[in-house]
Amino acid sequence: MTAPLLRARDLTKAYHHKTGVFARPTSQLAADSISFDLMARERIGIVGESGSGKSTLGRLLLGLTSPTRGTVCFEGVDHDDRSSQDWIAFRKRTSLVQQNPLAALNPQMTIGEQVAEGLLVHRAASKAAAQERTAAMLERVGLSSAMMTRFPHQMSGGQRQRVVIARALILDPKLVVFDEAVSALDVSVQAQVVALLRSLWQERDLAYVFITHDLRIVRHLVDRIAVMYLGRVIETGDIRAVYEQPRHPYTRALLASVPTIDPSIRNIEPPIKGELDPDKVSQGCAFRSRCPFAIDRCTIETPLLRAFGAQRAACHRSEEFAGPMKPQAAAPPRKELA
Repeated sequence: MTAPLLRARDLTKAYHHKTGVFARPTSQLAADSISFDLMARERIGIVGESGSGKSTLGRLLLGLTSPTRGTVCFEGVDHDDRSSQDWIAFRKRTSLVQQNPLAALNPQMTIGEQVAEGLLVHRAASKAAAQERTAAMLERVGLSSAMMTRFPHQMSGGQRQRVVIARALILDPKLVVFDEAVSALDVSVQAQVVALLRSLWQERDLAYVFITHDLRIVRHLVDRIAVMYLGRVIETGDIRAVYEQPRHPYTRALLASVPTIDPSIRNIEPPIKGELDPDKVSQGCAFRSRCPFAIDRCTIETPLLRAFGAQRAACHRSEEFAGPMKPQAAAPPRKELA
């Protein structure tokens, strides 16, 4: 059996806070016992609300944040066992595309300098060869090589995002983490970037983790999906299975909140109410205070991920969500009396 490209086991990250001199320190689990495998050229989407721990998970996978507990293994080497040289090799094989391209780019360097920087730092090409590869990469992501002399502020948001993608791919990595890579873009530009990512994946030996809160976009970009809530994966599986028959109330509510262009169709799933409540993490189901299907068992017993065909869900009542989500025809507009 082929070994996974990346393996995460029991990955946990706790942040400790202290609000005053005499206050007792508190801790918050940004990632809680997350385990999964990612095969070569596989694509997985990590979705959830802001504060669910998606970005923390991405940083843990890339070794940018140290876990409180658990391990990450990439190409057979555990992060804890990496030497300095191993980390240099790891950085060449992996990359990160950040949410805000303007913040990710150096305002004092030209676009060409920033895209070529990785090649020069890792001594993967001479200066002349780096310029040629940079020009070719910019052309590949839909930008003119003439833009190499521009600065970030001289480009649009969509152009800057393409620059960040070009910089991430210039070393031909095996794994890329996209952290909300299209959330700041207009809808039309989002569609262009999504089409670009799909074509780049088809032509390159690339696996990626796509982090987003937008379920409308992620379904076009990944093979598998993991839904996070307050640091925990509460549902995961094949993208088609999860979209067609979600087994967790949170996933169902997220999917129901995706707008449809057909005004005659409306979703009848109960909406998500309230805010994320970290105090509910310690015992029972973390989603119980916002769940319309919560029962007494949800208060005292933490649900574990259980298998349901091509997916797994952490809900005590998953068996009850056996059918697909069925949108309901909207009521016809009421005629006003003359």
